[in-house]
Amino acid sequence: MPVWSPLRLGGLMLFGLLAGCAAGPDWRAELADRDPRNARCLAQLAAFDAAVAEAGVTDAGAARVAGFPYLRVNRLLASFDDELDSPAAFADWVARMRELDGEARAIEAANLPASQREALSSTPGAGPAAVVNACATRLMERELLAEQVAGPARERLRSAIEAPDHYLTRRRALGLYPLTRLGLALGYNRWKADYLDTFEAPFATLPAEAPLVRYAPPTGELLDAAVAARWLREAPRSPLGFVELDRQALLRLAAHHAPVFLVETQGHDDRFGAPYWFAGPEGPLPLVDTNRPVADVRLSHTRFEGELLPQLVYTLWFPARPRQGALDLLGGRLDGLLWRVTLDERGRALIHDSIHPCGCYHLFFPVPPLERVAVAADADLREAPLTPIEAPRLVAGQRLAVRVAAVSHYVEHLGVADPGVDVAEARRYALKAVSSPPDHGRRSLALPGGGRRSLYGPEGLVSHTGRLERFLLWPSGILSPGAMRQWGTHATVFVGRRHFDDPRLFEVAFARPASSFAASSDAAEPHDHPRGEPRNDKRISDHE
Repeated sequence: MPVWSPLRLGGLMLFGLLAGCAAGPDWRAELADRDPRNARCLAQLAAFDAAVAEAGVTDAGAARVAGFPYLRVNRLLASFDDELDSPAAFADWVARMRELDGEARAIEAANLPASQREALSSTPGAGPAAVVNACATRLMERELLAEQVAGPARERLRSAIEAPDHYLTRRRALGLYPLTRLGLALGYNRWKADYLDTFEAPFATLPAEAPLVRYAPPTGELLDAAVAARWLREAPRSPLGFVELDRQALLRLAAHHAPVFLVETQGHDDRFGAPYWFAGPEGPLPLVDTNRPVADVRLSHTRFEGELLPQLVYTLWFPARPRQGALDLLGGRLDGLLWRVTLDERGRALIHDSIHPCGCYHLFFPVPPLERVAVAADADLREAPLTPIEAPRLVAGQRLAVRVAAVSHYVEHLGVADPGVDVAEARRYALKAVSSPPDHGRRSLALPGGGRRSLYGPEGLVSHTGRLERFLLWPSGILSPGAMRQWGTHATVFVGRRHFDDPRLFEVAFARPASSFAASSDAAEPHDHPRGEPRNDKRISDHE
């Protein structure tokens, strides 16, 4: 690992300054002439990014925006590019991209080796992330939000926005994808035939292949559904419609909607917990502490029928998918389950879906009256949204239960949780918001010898979690198929193109009968509207 000196850092900043002046657009050059601090700020950003790249600690959760080094974008924000019909909406859009970048820079700075971090700390008493983020925010305000100079910059920004794509088209070309997708489709259909039979039996009578361990959320008592719905209805909304919850409110809402997980347990690898770095013989290795079960929780959003709906995402980490032989293509270090609950306008579950952290095994469980509708992929080789069963529509006092298989950790079935069912062991799991410091959703974990490192590498992959299946599935265009990966990087099909955080994922494949929402809604209450009055609480949004 290189040691950075102030002289080297100064050289990088000078290079960034000269490069910015030489290659910057006309509107930026004019701003630099008015205020030299802008050019210095761009140089600071360039120096920071160079240090982060050289140290290998770039955060992959959101994509950079070409020409705007102080912004990062995800698929949801990119979907608003042509819908910004008011100054408030545009400001909200830009501020959220700045938040994505600011959070990533804070995490990257924490993960830098001490020498690089100290070299970047030009202001006494202030860390490099604080300095560079203050600089970046000033640039955003001057370049994009100041009315007198924003026109050309805004046009350039709109043209620069691209939704991230985690399929590698070149790899598909090299893998002769038009031909090899026939084999990929055949393998997927065989997996479906072997896997879906567990959903055919009634949930209560599904036999267990190993002792069941019941994991219940931190509170055993359910809130009144009307109270939980009111929390969401009264939560403030941004101009674009994002729900804004502080961390405590998020965890309360997540506890209400959290399922009970019934996990078949053959051994240690079937117990979930918190990932951490362990001192291996050749460097740090990712392990999972199963002594204290925990699920990471994030607030995300999706677009559905003209509304921006909130989602609760629960991530479980298992130590491994134990290999069942030398030629097991699917086994390896670390495994997990992402369980997502999308809430409707009234704060009730609209649909549940799940993947593993590799992006694999995407299943959809709509809650009636939501129903699966025909899509083009139903009639060709592409993987259409797979809906084994509908999720139960819960009534007061009920909680969803999710059956999870041993070894594979596949979702086997859904039903209503029954506390009276005999299990080998009963445990509670904690909920942890992914915005919680210092690890920020496993993006900055302590190293055994000091320092910090993200669980995820610069390409969003968890090291040492590669599977043998990657040697067969690479023509799909997915980087290292089967490896665990970061939120925002989940490609979920081998045949076709789909991402777990696609903002219109449900809109294209699911619909409600025209009269269903009005017929099933509770009676209106005073101020019963999904938008609330703004407040100044810290936001927890999709990128957190």
